[in-house]
Amino acid sequence: MSSDEEKGSGKERRRFPRLSTACAIRVRPLSGVNLTGDGIEGMTVNISGGGLRYKSDAAIELGAFLAVELRLPDFPSPVLALARAAFCGKEGPPFEVGLEFWWVGWGDDSAQQAISEFIKTELRTDGET
Repeated sequence: MSSDEEKGSGKERRRFPRLSTACAIRVRPLSGVNLTGDGIEGMTVNISGGGLRYKSDAAIELGAFLAVELRLPDFPSPVLALARAAFCGKEGPPFEVGLEFWWVGWGDDSAQQAISEFIKTELRTDGET
């Protein structure tokens, strides 16, 4: 048995496929979160239908709620999301921050579908190379 099998790779526990890709994001604080100005811009490390991970110069408190503006390739407008900080690495900067989506879209139910379709397309493309 490999060490990944012993520890569990995590893939079996994930509800959504995860895609390692860099998409531009802007993370803005909601009340109680201390980020300077209008928030910070960054790039995702990975994304799924359930959340994303990004690198940040600012540590985020676990459980904090953030507004996220996500720009997906081939999607004409930014996807807006309400997310909760699920983890924040202790070493940094940069800090690895994981966000769990609580709400996605902006009066547009197709936003979650757009993320899902983007990830499915990218996963199919990756499998062909």
